[in-house]
Amino acid sequence: MKKSMYVLSMLCFAVAVSFAQSSTQTSKTEKVVKQERATPEQRAQSAVAEIDKVVTLTADQKSKIQKLALDKISKLDAIRAKYKDQKDAGKEEMEQVRKMYRQDVKAVLTPEQIEKAKAREKAVKEKKSGAKKDILGGNE
Repeated sequence: MKKSMYVLSMLCFAVAVSFAQSSTQTSKTEKVVKQERATPEQRAQSAVAEIDKVVTLTADQKSKIQKLALDKISKLDAIRAKYKDQKDAGKEEMEQVRKMYRQDVKAVLTPEQIEKAKAREKAVKEKKSGAKKDILGGNE
């Protein structure tokens, strides 16, 4: 009798543990499914909004940069699809597309806006390098 109760309790324990593990796994996959990538138009609008925060764009500049950003995003997505199964492939092509985008955006901006953007970029780089020093124990 004791033996059968022991076996029964162990069986119940094993079933409970297996259900606990499977529910955790399904919740992780559900989170991945729920996170959908924004549409190219939304991503382009977000890029324009980021630039606008830094340099205050005119309506004409916003529309031009929106078109440039949408073009860049579609090209990058095409490159990602082309090299879907290859981890590091296409990086050079993607960098070329980004470089052309930056040049085209600079052509749309005024010299004052370019200076503001450069100052912001420099501040961000300094902040990142400062954070790395903190992590490595450089700034105490």
